Amino acid sequence: MSRIRRIEAKDREAIRSLIEGTKAFKAHEVEVAMELVDIALTQPVQDDYHPFVLAEEDGGIVAYACFGKNEMTAATFDLYWLATRADRMGKGYGRTIVSFVEEEIRRRGGRLLVIETSSKESYGDTRAFYEKIGCTLGAQLPDYYDEGDDKLIYLKPLK
Repeated sequence: MSRIRRIEAKDREAIRSLIEGTKAFKAHEVEVAMELVDIALTQPVQDDYHPFVLAEEDGGIVAYACFGKNEMTAATFDLYWLATRADRMGKGYGRTIVSFVEEEIRRRGGRLLVIETSSKESYGDTRAFYEKIGCTLGAQLPDYYDEGDDKLIYLKPLK
């Protein structure tokens, strides 16, 4: 049986492997993800980043998500990271951890989830996933990440 829990120090390298294993992120993006992991692990009382993992009964980590409140807003949260182990994609793990994140956000008084991603063709499955779980494209910033690589901002109202 799968369970979702906060990350622990022993999860650090498994999270790195999971994120790298998706082949979706550049090396500097992986480093940013790990910076957030390190902040959460070394500053447990901080309230900016909320990292969780979905662990299976075998103890292996199959999905990772990190979210936090956008402090410039009344009730908007950002999904900073979402990754599913490559060999488990398409099996419902991403949907499960996002549902958990949505419930956590609601519990914290949130009303809107914001997710940013790339317009590159390699992110097509990612965009399809966001649309499948009820997100809508709220904005597109041309050439944001690089020439021909727009920033897409997806929104999901939480009722």
